[in-house]
Amino acid sequence: MATKEQIKRIYALGAATGLLDSSLGTEDNLHLWVRQFSLKEHISELTEKQAAFIITRLEDYKKHAVPEIVPEKITKEQISFCFKLMYRIAAASPSEAEPRERLRGVVSKELHRDIPTDRDIFYNVSRQEGSAIIELLKRILRSEEAKLKRGDKHGTGTTGKKEPP
Repeated sequence: MATKEQIKRIYALGAATGLLDSSLGTEDNLHLWVRQFSLKEHISELTEKQAAFIITRLEDYKKHAVPEIVPEKITKEQISFCFKLMYRIAAASPSEAEPRERLRGVVSKELHRDIPTDRDIFYNVSRQEGSAIIELLKRILRSEEAKLKRGDKHGTGTTGKKEPP
């Protein structure tokens, strides 16, 4: 009989290749593959040798037939909007750091990765990550504008008020 690891691997490869469809039970494409190559009705009935053969076939299928999904890169419009938001943040909350460096810090923090100063800030950033960065910049801008409305640099709303005794 096939080992538990082999059975798990077959199901994992079936899911990765799109052959596994749990709603169809044993009538999905993964089980059709198993029947075609081993004449067994269920994956649990496979011998170790048959399971190894099916794993090899699924790996080959995954390598050649299933395209690797590459996420779309951040668009020029998203990059432009990020800089526009950062310059608005810089106007609302002046700092010694240049807006570009502040943006590098925001992107680095949001994506949890270091961005070298000699590299493009948006190198290898996906479109989805770009959207998350924009949303973060919008939140920062709203916060900074709210602080300006309150007239308080730190957002405590105590500008001009005396300290409590």
